[in-house]
Amino acid sequence: MKVDLSQDFKTKYRNLMGDRADKLFAAIQEDSQEAFRLNPLKANFQNVSYSLERPIEYSPIGYYGEINGNSIDHLSGYVYSQEPSAMYVTEILDPQENDKILDLCAAPGSKTTYIASKMASQGLLVSNEINAKRAKVLSSNIERMGITNTIVTNNSPKDFEKKLGQYFDKILVDAPCSGEGMFRKDPDSVQYWSLDYVEQCANRQRHILDSAYKLLNNGGTFVYSTCTFSPEENEQNIDWFLDKYPDMHLVLVKKYAGMEDGRPEWGNNNSELTKALRMFPDQFNGEGHFMCKMVKDGEPAAIKERQINNGIKKDDTKFVQKFAKANLKTLSENNWLKINDFLYQAASLDSRFKGLHILRNGLKLGEFKKNRFEPDIAWILAIKPDELNTVFELDQTQFEKYLHGESVILTSKPDFDNKWIGLAYQDKLFSWGRYSNQQIKNVYPKGLRR
Repeated sequence: MKVDLSQDFKTKYRNLMGDRADKLFAAIQEDSQEAFRLNPLKANFQNVSYSLERPIEYSPIGYYGEINGNSIDHLSGYVYSQEPSAMYVTEILDPQENDKILDLCAAPGSKTTYIASKMASQGLLVSNEINAKRAKVLSSNIERMGITNTIVTNNSPKDFEKKLGQYFDKILVDAPCSGEGMFRKDPDSVQYWSLDYVEQCANRQRHILDSAYKLLNNGGTFVYSTCTFSPEENEQNIDWFLDKYPDMHLVLVKKYAGMEDGRPEWGNNNSELTKALRMFPDQFNGEGHFMCKMVKDGEPAAIKERQINNGIKKDDTKFVQKFAKANLKTLSENNWLKINDFLYQAASLDSRFKGLHILRNGLKLGEFKKNRFEPDIAWILAIKPDELNTVFELDQTQFEKYLHGESVILTSKPDFDNKWIGLAYQDKLFSWGRYSNQQIKNVYPKGLRR
């Protein structure tokens, strides 16, 4: 599809880039580059049907190639489609297992799920999205990838300021922007672009930057990124931010082939901006991005958690233990949290989060029903096969029927008799099954059926 660039856009970038602008415009007319990531939170995570022969240099789990959203690799959370330029943001952030990390503008979840995959289910990741509809998509992607250490919130950055001042070791702001770097991936987005829209985005980003500063602990790391070429949203905003907060400093970001320095001449001639990086599609095998890494001076303030009541009653524990004894080899009772009739293994029980709009706090284990406990799809997507008493491998026909909502009829009595079993296809767990009388009854969520 031809990308219809406006005359204002062309004039702006000819003024900024001279003769090179025509190369950029030509690159925007080319096909976008597809890529995907593996998910090291999964058992035997390299066991996928996609080729791993084209690795991405700067991502140990990233590969060039296109994936099918209906494949078992995708449905079971073994792969995540992500544009290759965007993968580098998480590598710059460098998540560690015991960090407290905030992804402030997280939907649809590509960067959040990458961050979580590097944290090995340790520490705390708070993934926020201000748009309610997009926050639900974010939550579902986190569930599919089997992530357990994440709180998903639907709040404004200002809401966080009131609750969580200087709480986080690391913050990512992948800022909502004018999207110029994604024009060839999403040609329809060109119609929203204007010079005024760029200014609106830049102003909104400054409010987000202010909030991020207040939420970052001393000694903390702050990564800012956009998928736009616009200097107003990139160098100029970072120059403004560094001037306003002199205890923040840019850190040199390693650049791979095709990556370029930030442009001081586009940001008040601040020479520090060369430490940032840019990706232009005429030079780099990916879409357009700007990224920079900053650190905050000072010694980190100690963060002491104030725990809330988990709401668990004695009978609740009995029901879950009864379920586990029949169907699981192991059961962790750490950080259990009951919300209404649902049981979570919470990512945090810190009372600071009380009052925020939380869509998901850690791993949703299941639901208490009349005198019993039933497991949730999120649990099977996070569990390892060796934690289950029974894993039943479906053949292709059975798998396709199960995805449609049909039960699996067994021709002979199986060698298990527990009620809840893990269902797998191509050695990948993707759903619970409820066994009874030589049938595996379908409990796959209706919203996921094909």
